[in-house]
Amino acid sequence: MELAWGEDFAALSDVSKSVFARYSPLEDRSNSVPFADQVAQFAELGWLQLGDPSGVDPDSPSLTTIAGIFVEMGRALASTPLLDLMTSRDAALLIGTDEAVGVAKRIGNGESTVVPVFPSADWGSRVSYDDGLLNGVALAVEHADRAGSFLVHAGGPESVVVLVESGSSIGVEAMPNMGGHPMFEVIFDNVPVLGDVLARGAEADRAVEVAGQRAAVLRAAQVYGAGLKLLDMTVLYAQQRHQFGGPIGRFQAVQYLCTDIAVAAHLTSVHARAAAAALDAGRDPQPHLGLMRRQAAKAALEIVHSAHEVHAGIGYMVESNVHLFTDAAKRWQFDFGSAAQNDAEIVSALDRIYAEDVR
Repeated sequence: MELAWGEDFAALSDVSKSVFARYSPLEDRSNSVPFADQVAQFAELGWLQLGDPSGVDPDSPSLTTIAGIFVEMGRALASTPLLDLMTSRDAALLIGTDEAVGVAKRIGNGESTVVPVFPSADWGSRVSYDDGLLNGVALAVEHADRAGSFLVHAGGPESVVVLVESGSSIGVEAMPNMGGHPMFEVIFDNVPVLGDVLARGAEADRAVEVAGQRAAVLRAAQVYGAGLKLLDMTVLYAQQRHQFGGPIGRFQAVQYLCTDIAVAAHLTSVHARAAAAALDAGRDPQPHLGLMRRQAAKAALEIVHSAHEVHAGIGYMVESNVHLFTDAAKRWQFDFGSAAQNDAEIVSALDRIYAEDVR
């Protein structure tokens, strides 16, 4: 299998660099682009319409191409709602009903800010749907305070995907965290679903699963981009910082640490490309996704650890940008789950493939 990014990956990356320079705390800590302006810009650029996981539009750019945006988002360490909006849109397109496609179109043209609420057992979240009412709590929902509506995956007598408008009947409470990420607790207490259920049962579960798989690939691309930027910063510091009569970069121990950052980042890229290629081709992505999640979580830890080893105490100073990557990396580790969980997914997928081959 050829492991390459998509055909227009480089062109999309070039555009993304200039866009995310506006949002990057690495350039200016006081950078604060209003949320509505970010959504409007993404819609104007057409980014909210990129990709068609349902396969209806054969000319739609591949996931391996779209990843170019997220590599640059990671390199700039930009915090934006882009991934959340694209995940909601992907899930709606995968459901494929007229109503769901209408939701996807409104997200795509910037009319609706739809935040996905896909509760994760890793966070102890659970939302149920019964007799037209939503109950439960979803944790670590990003940008919930800015949502126009929520796309909710709920359990109950059967799983469903429903669209509910944000408002006073839905509780949104901030989850303070070390990295300052816009994470919230979303509380449903007998919240009525006024519209139709968009999907039920296996159809609902499948749409959310595939949308989540695509989001994981794009998050891994972010980790890769962050690793590339942190590598550049660390190598430059090793060249400029002089000790014992010369730059510290001349020491083998420092060179090894820089190499560790490069290896961790590029291995993440390899697994992300493999998972994206499988999703683009309609193949079973699970073995690649398990390996990707495991590597991306490991890389998020290793790139910041090695960078801090080289920068030493200066990396923890407010004036340094290294600690900003540490804050972001901790959030990414949670996104990818535990090593044990990922190992179980890999083994399960390989067992299934082996059983199919034997048959």
